[in-house]
Amino acid sequence: MTESRLEKINKVVSDAGAPRYTMDQITRAIYKDGVTDYMEMKNVPLSLRQKLKEELGDVLSLKVVQEIKSDQVHKVLFETKDGERIETVRMLFHPEDGVHESLCISSQSGCNLGCKFCATGAIGFKKNLSAEEISDQILFFRSSEYKTGSISFMGMGEPFANPNLFDALKLITDPKLMGISPRRLSVSTVGLIPGIRRLTKEFPQVNLAFSLHSPFHDQRSELMPITKVYPVSLVFQALDDHVKITNKKVFIAYVLLKGVNDSDEHAKELIKLIKARGKLGYLYHVNLIRYHPGPTIVEYQAPEKSKVVKFMNTLLREKVNCTLRQSFGVNIDAACGQLYAKYQKKIS
Repeated sequence: MTESRLEKINKVVSDAGAPRYTMDQITRAIYKDGVTDYMEMKNVPLSLRQKLKEELGDVLSLKVVQEIKSDQVHKVLFETKDGERIETVRMLFHPEDGVHESLCISSQSGCNLGCKFCATGAIGFKKNLSAEEISDQILFFRSSEYKTGSISFMGMGEPFANPNLFDALKLITDPKLMGISPRRLSVSTVGLIPGIRRLTKEFPQVNLAFSLHSPFHDQRSELMPITKVYPVSLVFQALDDHVKITNKKVFIAYVLLKGVNDSDEHAKELIKLIKARGKLGYLYHVNLIRYHPGPTIVEYQAPEKSKVVKFMNTLLREKVNCTLRQSFGVNIDAACGQLYAKYQKKIS
């Protein structure tokens, strides 16, 4: 089993015969203050800082390969120590009550679930990220003194397909470490039922999102092969249980694809799915997302604005809670997997 960062640090500190409180100082410097260079931990003796630097190198398990920015998006392509690449996106919203910052992080490098419209799926599966590789995406932005109002596991990969996810959630929410409130976290899944049930049990305050994208079984199976393993009907049973236990909203992500899943029939079937929840229906919230076109997948396009508005109004007339998500970074290929693919093409 691979040693964690804190285990490695503790060994160096212990071998150096440093006082017990030194470990607390180092832990605070990393997880609370965002210090990413051992030499910058000024309250730690110089000789120990040098030893930590010599034996462990950099604090973070990730290095920046490329950064791109627009007015509302800051996207970073990271490389892990074993040479795989992942993406993290920081987004700025401008609601009436001020600027809100959100961070979208990855749980895997690539993905093996093969959703037809997903740029990450086109990359294929490279690796599961370790708990530290997941949390270090947040630490990178914390070290740069960026605020992270909310954090979503909606980047590369299927979170529940990575067995390290729950260790990452512990690290991120532990008051002695990163200390981020579970209420500020969201995990998005294509419907892996065991993961949904485990989240309900272990982290009931973490927000849950289900990527639906089609209410019709056959079409969703074609777009998202995982449907054959976890049919939508069974996923909704797990979601209903989650809602009953947590009394929290579940978000239904629905990417609108031109001429594929944006018809009146799709809207009406989606309404039926939500209405079938009965008294729990008010706790289901549909997030409509216009497809984010990119250079790697050309089969799909975003629908016209009028089509999106019509789809949304159909839901709202039937009292289905619904929001149209703001599009970010279209001009910089900010959708999940697009920067990775663009970078790979450039260097190959």
